[in-house]
Amino acid sequence: MYFNMSSAFPVLKGQGKGFDIDLIKLISDAVSIPVIASSGPGAVEHFSEVFNETNASAALAAGIFHRKEVPIGSVKEHLCNEGIEVRI
Repeated sequence: MYFNMSSAFPVLKGQGKGFDIDLIKLISDAVSIPVIASSGPGAVEHFSEVFNETNASAALAAGIFHRKEVPIGSVKEHLCNEGIEVRI
């Protein structure tokens, strides 16, 4: 089963203000399948926030990486420093 939050809630997409924590928490608490947080990050802290405040299994971003606003390595380093497991 797949529910694309970025398609369902396009108003949040690409604003760089962070993931919709309330929505992701609501969904990740309500289902027993993995939830992938999508849409909204604009800073490395947004990634640790979504993992620390929700039960999301993963988080993704595209625009901030394509536009070279935030390097992928910076996100991974930040998450490691916060004690959040990442693939290197």
